[in-house]
Amino acid sequence: MITLSPRAEELRPQLKAILFDMDGVLLDITQSIRVANILAVPFYLRNRLGWPVGDDLITSEDVEKFKNAGGFNDDRDLTCAIVLHYIVRGHENPDASPETLSVLQPTLTRFAARIAQRGGGLKAAEEISLEHFTREDKFAIEIHYRKKEIAQAFLEIFAGEHSERLYGKPAVNYTGPGLINNDKVIVDTALIPPGYALGIVSGRSWEEAQFGLELAGLTEAIPEAYRITQKDGFYKPDMRGLRLLLERMGGVPAIYIGDTLDDHKTVARLLAKIPGAPVLSALVMSGPMGAANLGLFKRSGADIVAEDVNEVLRWIAGA
Repeated sequence: MITLSPRAEELRPQLKAILFDMDGVLLDITQSIRVANILAVPFYLRNRLGWPVGDDLITSEDVEKFKNAGGFNDDRDLTCAIVLHYIVRGHENPDASPETLSVLQPTLTRFAARIAQRGGGLKAAEEISLEHFTREDKFAIEIHYRKKEIAQAFLEIFAGEHSERLYGKPAVNYTGPGLINNDKVIVDTALIPPGYALGIVSGRSWEEAQFGLELAGLTEAIPEAYRITQKDGFYKPDMRGLRLLLERMGGVPAIYIGDTLDDHKTVARLLAKIPGAPVLSALVMSGPMGAANLGLFKRSGADIVAEDVNEVLRWIAGA
């Protein structure tokens, strides 16, 4: 199954570069990053705040709502936003259990929708959560909302025994194996047609991206200059990371393959800035929600919607 725009068919013969997102495109992160998102929220609430909460507090569908709200390319920010939601609900309803807080209005679904209306991202989440409180209430909430500690919980659960390699220090709070071990390769490198420049635009840190490229067998194929990561300081849907990579490649016609709305928005914003730029946007359904995103992706305006990266590679090659 592949859906193509007329523009995609027009530009295919001109393509000289293939650019990849990593998570959900090159790698299946359903049992790694996505589970780290799910587990980090109750881990922090339980271990930092002493809440009696189980690991089933939130679901993959909950996380996806924040991804679709936009501005959460950094999974640490996403984790912070959800933790903040529960802290605020707990402040307003001190006698309610965490499970009860999940169904009280506004729910996570409504919270994510309001974030989308504000333009997405953690800053919008914080503004929405705190704007109606008094100074004293804000202080009481912020005592428990420790972003660095929330982010650390996520990173340790994700990296586990690889924390020192990835972040420069071993895990101190989480003692289990890193969920990064559950990453699985999606891309079939044999399908990458020869003669194309290859690059990545990823929300991972440079070290995390290196880890993923090693797993995928692409460290030699993608030179360091063609890797845009957190180190470069751009977070999708900010198009400047994509523009920087294209500049490094000499402005050749390219296709960017992602698995979230922010990936498409990154291309769309580049085209708004540079009308007529020869860049295609492809969205694949190999992210954690799979085919559930089909309708959403088709409505997004992406040039290509496909099952996975391999289907896009076959199309590029004319197979």
